[in-house]
Amino acid sequence: MSSNRGKGTRAWLSVAIAFAAIIGTSGCVGQADSANSDAAANQPEPTAGELGPTAAPELPVIEGESDEEIELDTQVTVTLDSIATTSVEAETPGDMAGEAVEVAVTVTNASSEPQSVDSAVVTLEADDGEHGIPTNAGGGSPLTGALDPGDSASGSYLFILEPAANRDITVTVNYAAGEPVAQFAGHTP
Repeated sequence: MSSNRGKGTRAWLSVAIAFAAIIGTSGCVGQADSANSDAAANQPEPTAGELGPTAAPELPVIEGESDEEIELDTQVTVTLDSIATTSVEAETPGDMAGEAVEVAVTVTNASSEPQSVDSAVVTLEADDGEHGIPTNAGGGSPLTGALDPGDSASGSYLFILEPAANRDITVTVNYAAGEPVAQFAGHTP
């Protein structure tokens, strides 16, 4: 009988400890909530422009034809050396195979400061709104490096686009994040 009494005492003791813990922490929560509401009351109200994330600034877009050189206000020039159609084979898992457009791009730094092209982004869109899907299959070689004043860099970009031949396309080149965009109107052979 004494073993049953010990179990009942332990159960009662466990309930008492749990109750004390609940009572103790509920007082802390109330104090924390009170402190938080006091701090919130002392904060200025945010203005409409401060709410939520902000949008990236719009970048200037300079338009031209695919056979033109586009000079940006940063004294960087961008040219499309060639637009060709090809077909690519999948080389690794996740690659796509099919008809593609290859775009060769050259960026020249005519400014007096070094310019990086490591973050260059090149996109292709057909006139019907279909986006060319960038692919590394087939051997594209993106723009890389820092260009000293007077230096140039060339890169080659491949885009899956079916059909690839005889399409009106728009190619955009953003040579560095946050810099102006060169936008070319052209046609695939």
